[in-house]
Amino acid sequence: MTESMYKLNATVRPTGAINGQAVRLAWSEARPAVQVIFQLRLLTGALVGAGALADVSWGAMAAGAAAWLLLTWSTYLLNGAADVVEDQSNGSTRPIARGDLDALTGGRLATLLGAAGLSLSAVVSERFFLLALLLSVLSWAYSTGPAPLKNTVAGVQVTVVGAGLLTYLAGINVAGGSLTETVLVLAVAMSAWMGIGGLAKDLSDVAGDRAAGRHTLPLLWGERGARLAIATAATVVGTAFLTAALTLAPGLLPVAGLVLAGSLVLAAVALGRWSEGDRAARRRPYRIFMITQYAAHLTILLQLVLR
Repeated sequence: MTESMYKLNATVRPTGAINGQAVRLAWSEARPAVQVIFQLRLLTGALVGAGALADVSWGAMAAGAAAWLLLTWSTYLLNGAADVVEDQSNGSTRPIARGDLDALTGGRLATLLGAAGLSLSAVVSERFFLLALLLSVLSWAYSTGPAPLKNTVAGVQVTVVGAGLLTYLAGINVAGGSLTETVLVLAVAMSAWMGIGGLAKDLSDVAGDRAAGRHTLPLLWGERGARLAIATAATVVGTAFLTAALTLAPGLLPVAGLVLAGSLVLAAVALGRWSEGDRAARRRPYRIFMITQYAAHLTILLQLVLR
């Protein structure tokens, strides 16, 4: 664990042993909305890669989904345990920051969840286990060690985009699908969209990032420069997705159009007054990112079901 994880350990109320309450708090700490979107990415990769619902082995899919959930739960719990300084500075109300779950208990639970996820992944297939292992290594490198990836813009982008690609590939693998142009366009575009979320989140976390010594866009380029960069990057990703869909994967046109629309709304909000003021307002670009990716994945799944 990082040094910051221990600095405020004395200020939180420890829960003691790992028990039902600690697990419940750990689930809340791991941001259920984020856990659900990871499951949607996995399922979308599986179904698009397989091409048809009937071609999916649902027993293997269930095992793979459970393994991936354990791993992503571990990832975000570990991140919360390592981010006590940042989260408290930002006024976070998640369990570790507010003192209902201590960081050491969270870290131990993250280790157990990660080990369980890797064990289950090994049962699914060798390739799935390799993807799970890569996700675990990336997750621990992001939150811990002498130079956590979370401290730099490049490190955050490598982590979030990499986690996205690994998730889609895991879905394709567990369903026995193939790397078609359609699934590759989808995986690359939506993983790139995750990178936009990684940038947008920093607009509301300046106080904590400064306290932790991170080098995010708002701290490197100033708020205006960061907003302009985020708006530009979002528009580029949305436009590139639509272009790729037009030329390589026509079946993704409805989803690509939706993502482009979301990118334009995100850009307008990031550059306008709607995201100025308190932390809730500054978090609006990130919320638009989340709404867009939820809508995109649900649209794809609906298309597949109605096909």
